[in-house]
Amino acid sequence: MDSIIRIENLIFEYKKSEDGEAVRAINDISLSVEKGSFTAILGKNGSGKTMLMRMMVGLIYPTSGTVSIDGEI
Repeated sequence: MDSIIRIENLIFEYKKSEDGEAVRAINDISLSVEKGSFTAILGKNGSGKTMLMRMMVGLIYPTSGTVSIDGEI
């Protein structure tokens, strides 16, 4: 079956305003969602679920890694 969503080695870091130290919000996520399947993303508050979805729809860009939806990056 073909993947409709493919995420490879996704990392997202942001800098704290006070000390400038980088915080890794998303740490090396890879996954593939096949056409016709259902997938749930579960996790505790602050675990990066919304950050992942924002990267998937292009509202923010990852520090490294790729997100492709239906073959488009």
